[in-house]
Amino acid sequence: MSIKYHYRPEELLKGVSPKEAGLEYISCKRIELDSNTPSLIVQTGNQEVVFVVTAGKVNYDFNEKAGTAIFKDMVYVPWKSRITLSTPRKTVVMQVGALSDRNTDFAHIAFSEVAKDPNRHKVYGFGETNCLRHVYTFLGDDFNAARLMVGICQGSIGGWTSWPPHEHAEQREEIYVYFDMGKEFGVQLVYENLENPLYVGIVWDGDMVSIPRGYHPNVGCPAGRICYIYAMAARKAGERKFLDLHIQKDFGSKFE
Repeated sequence: MSIKYHYRPEELLKGVSPKEAGLEYISCKRIELDSNTPSLIVQTGNQEVVFVVTAGKVNYDFNEKAGTAIFKDMVYVPWKSRITLSTPRKTVVMQVGALSDRNTDFAHIAFSEVAKDPNRHKVYGFGETNCLRHVYTFLGDDFNAARLMVGICQGSIGGWTSWPPHEHAEQREEIYVYFDMGKEFGVQLVYENLENPLYVGIVWDGDMVSIPRGYHPNVGCPAGRICYIYAMAARKAGERKFLDLHIQKDFGSKFE
């Protein structure tokens, strides 16, 4: 099977397995619901799964726990579970899963709650170096999960994120799913060596890029800002330390 690192929205509709994206643990699928397909039942199997609403809103029913997740909300579902998603209107939900080995707890995490919590909403970088960004942590290292750590990063207009470049391939693999970018685009880099990058390309709203290893900075176009879901999976279940990473020395000294 050939490995592909960049997937368009229509390719994500059938789902992407870890192996297809050069990963070991993370899978990704785009779910589109509307009046023609108003509901869907998902069995998580051997994966813990997070659902992220990237357009519209969705009703969920999980073991008699019912609610509505709106734009930018996340719903975490343990392994060996079943959840029903439904909506009468056009809605897009990204489904991200990772192999699990333990029982965890269901959670609906509202963006509005994360955004007003200073422990989960952090601002990193500097405006003068054009890398100021907002990071919203939904599933942090204190969340009861097996492998997953998930959140949202929103850059500044024409700005860089994941800067200075960092990597954590020995500890975690990762994917980015871009959304809320309108018709603007960004540029994503994934490399261990800039002279021979693993991936460099233009990314649009709805795309996904896998990051099995290497540094992975990105930048929004001058008219727009890059915005994406980041989802990391610990290579060793239970070892989930968000800031366990390595800064690229050639660039990190400029920020010390």
